[in-house]
Amino acid sequence: MQSRMLMGGAVLALLAGCSLPASLVPGEPNVSKYSAKVPKEVAACVLPAWQKEVSHTTQTSISNGYRITAPSIVTADEILDIVKYKDGSRVSLYQGPPWAKSGALQKAVRDCL
Repeated sequence: MQSRMLMGGAVLALLAGCSLPASLVPGEPNVSKYSAKVPKEVAACVLPAWQKEVSHTTQTSISNGYRITAPSIVTADEILDIVKYKDGSRVSLYQGPPWAKSGALQKAVRDCL
């Protein structure tokens, strides 16, 4: 009985870890690209495209740029950081596990660069 409870606790801990926003999880972005466009231009292109896919997508100001977040009920949110870099922008996309990534959101980022 005790081993079942321990196993259940371990599974619960793993699931909780999967639901953390990508910004809280250390590691590299799934996609990191550069754009000649300034952050405001990239964000103005990406936000409406993401909102078509995930209606509750939001944009917030961060240091030197913007963060666009597409919330997920099941896995980690998909997060795009767009920051000033030289004469343009550095774009970093953080996505959840491979089975939960949205190809449409990733395509929107590529199309807006």
